[in-house]
Amino acid sequence: MPESRMIKSLLLLLRNSVHLKFGEQCFQIVCHDDRIKVLQDEDNFVVVNLKNHQVAYKARILGGFSQSEEVTGVIDYHRFFVLDWQDDQGVPELILLQNPDEIRRDYHKGQKIELGIEKISGYRVVYRDNTVADFTQTDKDSFEFCFTSGFEGNIWKDSDGTHAIRFRGIRLDADEDGYNSESKFIISRSKYTDNLVLILQDDARVYLTP
Repeated sequence: MPESRMIKSLLLLLRNSVHLKFGEQCFQIVCHDDRIKVLQDEDNFVVVNLKNHQVAYKARILGGFSQSEEVTGVIDYHRFFVLDWQDDQGVPELILLQNPDEIRRDYHKGQKIELGIEKISGYRVVYRDNTVADFTQTDKDSFEFCFTSGFEGNIWKDSDGTHAIRFRGIRLDADEDGYNSESKFIISRSKYTDNLVLILQDDARVYLTP
């Protein structure tokens, strides 16, 4: 049998909680501006702080940050993952040491998913009304999507650098505001990486696929 694929690392994004399941062990990781909180439950958690050891006039020579942990209760996450947090300007990264059974992020309406920024094959988006959408990467700059409502299509990047979308679905009746969105997302583009960005139009749980 072919070896199952493994996600090696995850970005820890502000205001997005990450849930990891390793057998019976479950963790929730929440990233704030100046700290990361890793919870096993409300009584057992650790707060990781980033300490700056830079000296202003020697910053270019000395530099450097270190992590400190404030532990409440009993929690052992180091055999499952470690935190790679180099400085307060960079995005913290979670390095996986074991293959999780499940990886989930919780998103609120208006938050974004940047396609292609992580080395994964796709996302399963479960919206608040239980509509499910699968976004699967078909090659480096292309994704296909399929909703349980019947809405489906493709998003891709052409050779000239422009992005395009092709879709089809069912006809919806207008809601009380005079319109109805079947897609539940808006497409944009990151000005920093040129990746496609999905802006979710409803709260959702998003599962990452290796």
